[in-house]
Amino acid sequence: MTRKTREGFSAGIEALLVFYAADVVCYPAPGWVEDAVCHGHDGFRKLSAVWTENFDEVALEVHEVRDMHERILILAEFTGRSKDSGAPVRQPFGVINSDLRDDGKVGEVRFFLGWEQALAAAGL
Repeated sequence: MTRKTREGFSAGIEALLVFYAADVVCYPAPGWVEDAVCHGHDGFRKLSAVWTENFDEVALEVHEVRDMHERILILAEFTGRSKDSGAPVRQPFGVINSDLRDDGKVGEVRFFLGWEQALAAAGL
């Protein structure tokens, strides 16, 4: 699952959603979106839209994927250019996937706007 997760994560939101259960519960980083919790694939799309609606040349680079048996930690970085100013933007972020299901899908995902926060939340 780790390799497939990395490939899906790099391919974009629709390719990524195949790894997440239809009833996935997403916990965005504070301040990312108004909702403290987003539900399902549409909720996941809403989180992704923050980047695609506000930035051009959006890219996602996965730096590390750690299989922690009951959880998967992903350290990644969004890059792009602000649609307003054209200024380059870089945002490291972390993801902890949990509620790993028998069908191989993830039922819960938590986002962190920084690698340190994600590592700490993972107990590392």
